[in-house]
Amino acid sequence: MLKRWLALVLSGLTIVFALAGCGKDGGQGSDSASSDSLSSSGSSSSQSSSQDSSEDSSSSQSTSDTAFSSSGTSSSGSDSGSSSSSPEIVTITFREGCTFMQIANWLEQYGVCSAQDFYEAAQNYEVQSFQVPSDSDRCFKMEGFLFPDTYEFYEGEDPEDVLRKMLNNYAAKSGLPSQETLILASIIEQEARSTENMRLVSSVYHNRLDAGMRLESDPTREYVNNFITGNRLLGDTSKYAALFNTYKCKGLPAGPICNPGIRAIQAAQNPAESDYLFFFFGNDNENHYSETFAQHEELMEEYGVQYR
Repeated sequence: MLKRWLALVLSGLTIVFALAGCGKDGGQGSDSASSDSLSSSGSSSSQSSSQDSSEDSSSSQSTSDTAFSSSGTSSSGSDSGSSSSSPEIVTITFREGCTFMQIANWLEQYGVCSAQDFYEAAQNYEVQSFQVPSDSDRCFKMEGFLFPDTYEFYEGEDPEDVLRKMLNNYAAKSGLPSQETLILASIIEQEARSTENMRLVSSVYHNRLDAGMRLESDPTREYVNNFITGNRLLGDTSKYAALFNTYKCKGLPAGPICNPGIRAIQAAQNPAESDYLFFFFGNDNENHYSETFAQHEELMEEYGVQYR
C-alpha cells in the first residue's frame, strides 16, 4: 500500500528544470562576427501539410523561457492491489539554436532514448516528405531539421519515433527553406537575438558571400570545437574543421551548425538592405556594423569587443 501511495503522489508532480538555453551567450569579436545572445522567445511559423510517413504528428506548441519541463503520467491500480503503469510522459522544450548533440544528450538525460541510439536513427533515417542531404561532409545528418519547439515524448521511446515527431514539426512549421537558407539561418541564430539584428547580420553575410569573402563567423569555429572534435559518436573528426569553420572554408559551411527558429530562417531569406561587411558585439551590449575594415577597427576601439 505504501508503494502504491508513493506512486500516486509522484505521478502527480510536475518538475521544471531551469537549465541554460542553447546557442551563444553574448558575442565574439571577429572580422565579420559576432552579435548578441540567443533568442529564447517562441516562434510563429508558416504552415505546410507535409508529414513524414508513419508519424502521428504529436508535437505541441512552442515555447517557454524554461529549457525543460518533465511531467509524469498517473499510474492506476486495481482494487485487488495489483497495479499497472503507463509510460511516463516527458515534456521537453528545445529552444532556438540547440544543436543536434545537445538535443541527443538531453533526450538521454531525461530517459527518452540514448544519445547513441538517437544519433544512429538520425543518420540512417530516410525522410520521405522533404529533402535531407545524405552527404558524408555533414557530421550530423539531421542538424538543422530538428525544429525548436515543445515536445511530448515517452520514457524509453523508440528513437525513430522521437525523430519523426521532430521532422514532422519541421515540415509543418519551417516553411521548408532551401539548404543554403537553412545553413545561413543556423549561423544567424547563433549570432543575433532581435529580429532587427538578425536581418542586419544576414545582410553582412549576404554581402560577404557576394563579395567572395569568407564569413569568418565565430560560432562555426566553436561548433567544431564544442560538438565535433573528440565526439565519441563520430570517429575521425579531423576533416570537419575545414568544412565547417568559416575562417577556413570559403562560402557556407558544409551543413547547419544548429537548429534555427523561424525568425532566423526568415532573416536569411530577407536580409536588411545594407552595404555592411563587418559587425561585432560591443561592451555597450549593442551590435555595431561597418562597411570597411578601417571603420570596423575604429568602432571596436571605441566600444570594445564583448567576449564571453
